[in-house]
Amino acid sequence: MTKEVHINRAVTTGQKHWLFEKNRHFAAGPSAPGADGITCRRTRLGVLIMGMLVDGTWVDDADRSMVDGVYAREKSALDSALSDELVSALSQSRDRIFLIASASCPWSHSAVIGLTLSGLSDRIGIRWAGGSRVQGYGLLPGQRVPGLPEARHVHQFYTMTVPAYTGRATVPILWDAQDRKIVSNTSSDILLAMDAAGDETELRPAAIGDEIDALTALIFDGLSNAVYRAGKSERQDEYDAAVNLVFETMDMLEVRLAGKRFLFGDALTVADIRLFATLVRFDTVYATHFRCTRKRLVDYANLWLFTRRIYQMPGIKETVDFDEIRFGYYINDGSHNPHGIIGQQPGIDWENKDGLDAG
Repeated sequence: MTKEVHINRAVTTGQKHWLFEKNRHFAAGPSAPGADGITCRRTRLGVLIMGMLVDGTWVDDADRSMVDGVYAREKSALDSALSDELVSALSQSRDRIFLIASASCPWSHSAVIGLTLSGLSDRIGIRWAGGSRVQGYGLLPGQRVPGLPEARHVHQFYTMTVPAYTGRATVPILWDAQDRKIVSNTSSDILLAMDAAGDETELRPAAIGDEIDALTALIFDGLSNAVYRAGKSERQDEYDAAVNLVFETMDMLEVRLAGKRFLFGDALTVADIRLFATLVRFDTVYATHFRCTRKRLVDYANLWLFTRRIYQMPGIKETVDFDEIRFGYYINDGSHNPHGIIGQQPGIDWENKDGLDAG
C-alpha cells in the first residue's frame, strides 16, 4: 500500500517572481572560447545563461552544453552508484540522507516519486532548489540543510564533495549529512536506491530488468532528452531532427500502451515513472516553450490515459507543481525568452477519470 506524502514547499510562485527580478543580471559581449571545450555564452540580448563549476570555482557564463548549435547533455563526473551500506542507511538512518531536488526538473521529479512510493519520506528529508538560477540552482528560503547554514547554492555541495570539481551542478542529488558529501547525483540510481531501500514497491523486477533498462534508455534518448534538444537548439536542422524523434517515440509508446495500464502491463516500473515525469510536463512546457508543437499529450488517447492514471495514484499529484514547472522552464531554460514571459497553464483536466477503470 502506498503512503500519501505531503509535499511542503516554502516559497510561492509570487516570491519566486520577486527572486527572479531581484537576481536578474546582464552582461555584454560575445561568446568566448575557453579551455576544455568550455565557452562563455550570452544570449542575443545579453542575458547570461548556464554557468558551471570550473576547477571548483563557479563561472557564471561558462558552458559546454551547446556544441555548434546542438544541445549535448553532459555526463556526471561523480560516481553515482550507491553502496549497499548507503542503501541500508536510506531506510535505517533518520536525518542523515537528504534529497535535494527541483520541482521543475523531470529528473528530480523521478527521484521524488521514488521517495514517495518507497515509504521512506519519514527518514529522508527533501530540500527544494528553484527560483531563478543565479550561480545555478539555489536552495529556496527555508530549505537549508541541517549543519550547513552557509550552503545557499547547489554547486556548494559539489565542491564540498570534490573541491576541484568541473561540470554543471545538477539536481537531484542525495546528500550524506554525516559524511558531508554527495553520494549520488544520477536520478536513475537514486530512484533504484529508493526502491531497494523501501519495502512497498518493486520497480525493476529482476525477471524483466534488462527489458526495463532498454525501454528506459529509449525513452530518454527519444523523448526526455530529445525535447531538450528541440527546445535549446540553435539550428533548424537539429530542431527538426529532435522534434521528429520526439513524435516518433510518442507514436511508438502510444501503440505500446494500447490495452495496457502501464508499459509492462499491470505493474508500475522505473520506465513508467521516467516516462510520466516527461509527459506530465509536455503540454505545459514542451509543446510550448520547447516548441514540440506538432501534437499535444492530450491528442494521444493512450498516453494521456497513462499519464492521468499515474497522476491520480495516491501521493503523486502532490509531487507535481505546474507553477514551478512553468517558472523553471520559461525563466531558466533556453535563450529564446529574453523578456522572461511565463506562459499560462493549459486548461487540462488532470482529475478526469474517463477510461481509468478500463485497461
